[in-house]
Amino acid sequence: MKALVPAQRAGWHRLLSMRVLVPLLLLAYACFFGLYTLRRDMAHSEQQVEEHVREDVTLRMTHLQGTLEYLLRTGQLEAVREELADLGSSPDLTVALLLDDQRNVLASTRLALLGHPVWEAWPELIRPGALAHMKAARVRMSGDVRVSEDGSRVEGYYPIQLGSESQGSRVGILYLQHDLSQLKAAQRYRAERSALRSSLLLVLIAGVLGLFFHFSLGRRVRRLESVARQLAAGELNARAGLRGVDELGTLGRAFDEMAERLSQDQEALRRSEASFRTLIERTPDAIFVHRQRTLLFTNPAAVALLGYEREEELRGRPVEELLMPGEQDPLAETSMPGSAREVRFRHREGQQVLGEVVTFSIPFDGHMAVVSIARDVTERKQVQEKLRTTDRMVSLGTLAAGVAHELNNPISYVLSNLRYAVDELGEAGEAGKPLSAEQSQEIQQALREALEGGERMRNIVHDLRSFSRREDENFGAVDIHAVLDSCASLARTTIRHRAQLVKEYGEVPRVLANESRLGQLFLNLLVNAGQAIPEGDAKGHCVRVTTARAEAGWVVVSVQDTGVGIPPENLQRLFKPFFTTKPVGVGTGLGLSICHGIVTAMGGRIEVSSEVGKGTTFRVFIPTAEKGEQAASGAKSA
Repeated sequence: MKALVPAQRAGWHRLLSMRVLVPLLLLAYACFFGLYTLRRDMAHSEQQVEEHVREDVTLRMTHLQGTLEYLLRTGQLEAVREELADLGSSPDLTVALLLDDQRNVLASTRLALLGHPVWEAWPELIRPGALAHMKAARVRMSGDVRVSEDGSRVEGYYPIQLGSESQGSRVGILYLQHDLSQLKAAQRYRAERSALRSSLLLVLIAGVLGLFFHFSLGRRVRRLESVARQLAAGELNARAGLRGVDELGTLGRAFDEMAERLSQDQEALRRSEASFRTLIERTPDAIFVHRQRTLLFTNPAAVALLGYEREEELRGRPVEELLMPGEQDPLAETSMPGSAREVRFRHREGQQVLGEVVTFSIPFDGHMAVVSIARDVTERKQVQEKLRTTDRMVSLGTLAAGVAHELNNPISYVLSNLRYAVDELGEAGEAGKPLSAEQSQEIQQALREALEGGERMRNIVHDLRSFSRREDENFGAVDIHAVLDSCASLARTTIRHRAQLVKEYGEVPRVLANESRLGQLFLNLLVNAGQAIPEGDAKGHCVRVTTARAEAGWVVVSVQDTGVGIPPENLQRLFKPFFTTKPVGVGTGLGLSICHGIVTAMGGRIEVSSEVGKGTTFRVFIPTAEKGEQAASGAKSA
């Protein structure tokens, strides 16, 4: 029994070969085509019969309508009955009835029905559908010829005027019923004969093709099959070598061309893989491939970034072990196109390494994985920190003279009031007389003015300390109006000789930012706005600071000046480092570049619009504290 199984399988395989399968498929197609053609032709023939009979009945009833109405108007009822009785000679006409307005039979092809009500003479006409058709014919005063729902007959309903207009409007119904069964049977017979002839022709063609495939194409097809198996086994040097100008010869040559192309593509793929591996291994950016937060692959740059010696030391480790505490999510999140996130990596020795990371998904070893490409920006961040400090010192230098003047005024009247109080108290003490009420009030007023001057100096020193202290990386809820007031106090001396400072604060929530960085940002913008306005007409110019809510979760701060404006060709380069439109020695070209970096680091954006001769407007969009808390909670829950 076991020896018979391979023979049975080989027999089934022979049945599935092309030389057997194609004729079998053609035979099956012949049967299917015959049945389909029969069904289609029958349906088409029946439809033609229905259309022809319906047109014939329509013409007949239209003719009868005019004839019967004329005979009825002239009172020739017998002639009407003879006219309908003559229709009975048609073998396919089932019945013809003329009903009066009371639904009694006035005339018919069957004399036995005369005078009977319709429910006795022809019960079919009291069905709801027939009643609806008769009613519609009376209302529209036009005929209706239609095929019944089962397709066995054609029915016509035509309105007939039963008398002259002087006798009143009496409308009857002419009803004709034409049988379709015999006509459809004849058409069906003709369709069956046509389908049988087509099927026999296809069977003959299938037999001829079977013989052709068996004797002519079998050997060449088996040759193609053998070469295909060799190619599938990796023998890319196998070729079919078929000749001829027929389809199989063309297929054989195409097969050989495909095999040659596969061989070339495999070699190109091997070279591409080698080049790609070299690119991955020699790129200076660290590459981490991980799936389900477990490392699968790292390149040498990633190994060096984290202070390890071999890639095997990192493979299989959880991603969390590579990051500083609080950095569990960035490597698993897909980055937006063109954007990178800062991630704090943990070096093997424990120190922090700052990297800019781009993350995306790719197939790796047949399954989707996450690729994180990191660039070490630790030194760049240190340089940026030095640049920010330098810019802050430059701004302080710019404001130094004005701040000294601001401090000098309150110091002068503080000292003057204190000397007055000391002199008055000294004179009273030497004279041994108590102070009069008027002297006490004057001394108290002098001391209050001295106290106000001291408060003024303390506020100026506080603003300077807030601006000049070393910034940290902590972000929190910041009162944007307090920061703007502090920056306005420091920039007042730069602006007041050039323009009026106008504040238009709206009701805005706290923002998520670093207070020191925010102060540096707005002080730069205010100083630039003041320097953009020439001296000499302070009342004719203004620097306007406005705050408002932007779209949901954002606050916008606008700093607008009425200065000289910025040419359009410079707007695109405005935030690039070391680009400045100020004279030599006035600016470093770092202020706006640092402003852009500060806003971006806080998750916001800065926009500028300007018109030469009319002024410039900077708009800073900062996320609210509530928006930042929602984003942080969403990242933790993810």
